[in-house]
Amino acid sequence: MTVEANFADFDPPSTFVPGQPIEFRPSVGDPEDYPLHALPPRLAECIQGLVDIVQIPTSIAAQAVLGACAIVAQTRIEIEMPTGEVIPSSLFLFTVAASGDRKSSCDKRALAPIYRREKEMREGFDARQQQFSVEKAAHDAAVSAAKRGTKNRFQIQQALEDCGSPPVPPALPMLLVEEPTIEGIVKLLDEAYPSIGLFSDEGAQFLGGYSMQDEQQAKTGAMLSQLWDGKPIKRVRGTDVTKILDGRRMSLHLMVQPGVAMKLFGNKALRDQGMMSRMLITFPKSLKGQRLWKEASEKSRDDVAAYQSRLTSLLTGAFSRMDPETRQLEFSTVTLQPDARKLWIAFSDHLEKQQGPDGALAEVSDLASKMAQHALRLAAVISYFQGGEHVVRDGISVDAMNAGIALGQYYLSEAIRLFNAGSIDDDSDNAQALVEFIRKEKLDRVGKRWLSRNCPKPIRAAIVLKRALELLVEQGHLVAIGGGGDFKARGEKHSERTVYTVIYPDDAP
Repeated sequence: MTVEANFADFDPPSTFVPGQPIEFRPSVGDPEDYPLHALPPRLAECIQGLVDIVQIPTSIAAQAVLGACAIVAQTRIEIEMPTGEVIPSSLFLFTVAASGDRKSSCDKRALAPIYRREKEMREGFDARQQQFSVEKAAHDAAVSAAKRGTKNRFQIQQALEDCGSPPVPPALPMLLVEEPTIEGIVKLLDEAYPSIGLFSDEGAQFLGGYSMQDEQQAKTGAMLSQLWDGKPIKRVRGTDVTKILDGRRMSLHLMVQPGVAMKLFGNKALRDQGMMSRMLITFPKSLKGQRLWKEASEKSRDDVAAYQSRLTSLLTGAFSRMDPETRQLEFSTVTLQPDARKLWIAFSDHLEKQQGPDGALAEVSDLASKMAQHALRLAAVISYFQGGEHVVRDGISVDAMNAGIALGQYYLSEAIRLFNAGSIDDDSDNAQALVEFIRKEKLDRVGKRWLSRNCPKPIRAAIVLKRALELLVEQGHLVAIGGGGDFKARGEKHSERTVYTVIYPDDAP
């Protein structure tokens, strides 16, 4: 069999045009088409069904479906890379979409089997919790009694041993969380089931919360990276109790609005720390204004139902290999079929060649260096959804590896488009907001005093406006007119001592 290894080259678009104003947030351009054709039919048809029913971009539907599949796969399988390293099948996904882009409606359908499973797990939980409380009280009383009296050390030791092990509390019936702190995630992995999904259609609540404040970012980023890597987690409670939580898994899908996302992409600390290199990001064009009413086809409904039925079936065995006392999961190890292994190595080499100082992937080398692993995880998740436990016996096929690679190349193209378009600092944000206001007003000239009274309120403060105007002059958006002059704004004529000519890009509307 001949292994195809013709991978797409990456050609980052230039954002600088001589003689034109330099944008503070470079244009992100249009995304490439999501490679739906690369997925096996059952997954592709489900994603297309969600696109038809909810009227959303393909990549949003794909992120929701792949994330749900990863939650199930991560409870059962891990993957042996050609390097010999064994890695989880968890995925960290990040979707950028504005409010009203129907992210919630899509996620609700994609995660429906997991919500139903969670509801089933809650049944009888109160009774189990009550039984645990009774058993714990009895054990505590027995321990207290064993310590009383005039017994010597060895008698006390025997009496304590006779008390037996303390009862184990029932696992909290939670598989999905939306906005926890990083400490809450660790606590949940100790006290609930050992596989969870951090899935939020309002990811800004997590990213803007306590866990992502400046003093907490490094800790949160490090813990998320550790969870993605599948390393044991050390939980310290109080001053003298430490638990090592092994066999825990977490997948993540955060849906975030563009403003928050672009600041995150421009956060050099998080890039350097490694958190962003573990995220698979998509930012599709909004379909707002195009979503006129239409009846979803019967085929689309059937395809989504078939996906939900398949995921429900896989969930029935999700925790069948969990130690009841430690709640540690035991995994089956999946390997690559020989030809798929050759394909993966060729893809890894292809990525490596483009990460040098002048390479097409140099600006996203943090993600590119992990993309071969991402592609393997994607291939494993797809394979588990298709064949369940058979993937342990059969291995990851060339077709599945090709699918993982096609998705990996898509996510790299998104990173190239987005990572360097993030906000640099508050001054740049203010300057960008100011020039957008000026363009919206369609001004040919503008005065500083007029701006101080009419521009967005956060920019009106004298020192903020002064710095924003300085940056706009430096970047070629404004040219100061010596001695001031006249200008027209909102139908009225004005005359000021500090006036600027406004320079518009050639492609401005």
